[in-house]
Amino acid sequence: MGLIAQCRTDHDCRVGYYYGDVDRPTWLEPPADHPVLPKPDVIWRAATFAEIRFACGDGCRVSYFFEARRRRVSPPRPQVLDVDLHRLLLAQADGRSVAVRQIFSGREVARIDRDWAPGPLESALTAVHFDPDGRLTISWLKGSARTPVTERLSIPSIPR
Repeated sequence: MGLIAQCRTDHDCRVGYYYGDVDRPTWLEPPADHPVLPKPDVIWRAATFAEIRFACGDGCRVSYFFEARRRRVSPPRPQVLDVDLHRLLLAQADGRSVAVRQIFSGREVARIDRDWAPGPLESALTAVHFDPDGRLTISWLKGSARTPVTERLSIPSIPR
């Protein structure tokens, strides 16, 4: 089992996964607004769990998640900020909010809205990470004064 990429150029690749026969991969479907995938960055978050990340323009990225042990791949997930591997959650920029979703189902378990600094959300975020205790730590700039704020939030595992 593993991942495979076949690229004509750095901006035109087929990316897939296989179980057993490397010559018979299952290819990832590009997101609807991208006819082809660029060369991926693969982040192995554990021995059998990978994030396959693609750049999709200025400040844009989309990730697929591959879990070899359970033989599953997520649909494309845009703007992923961090992953809680233990609970299979991801934090992502979603407009002017930080959304926390289950990786494979996409169900939202939390939405965080604040008085972020003006501009794109990600320019107001200075750090986002899941802590070992399951909380989400967000460091961000508040309002037009861009006052630094850090907070730790309890995040549920399932939708409310």
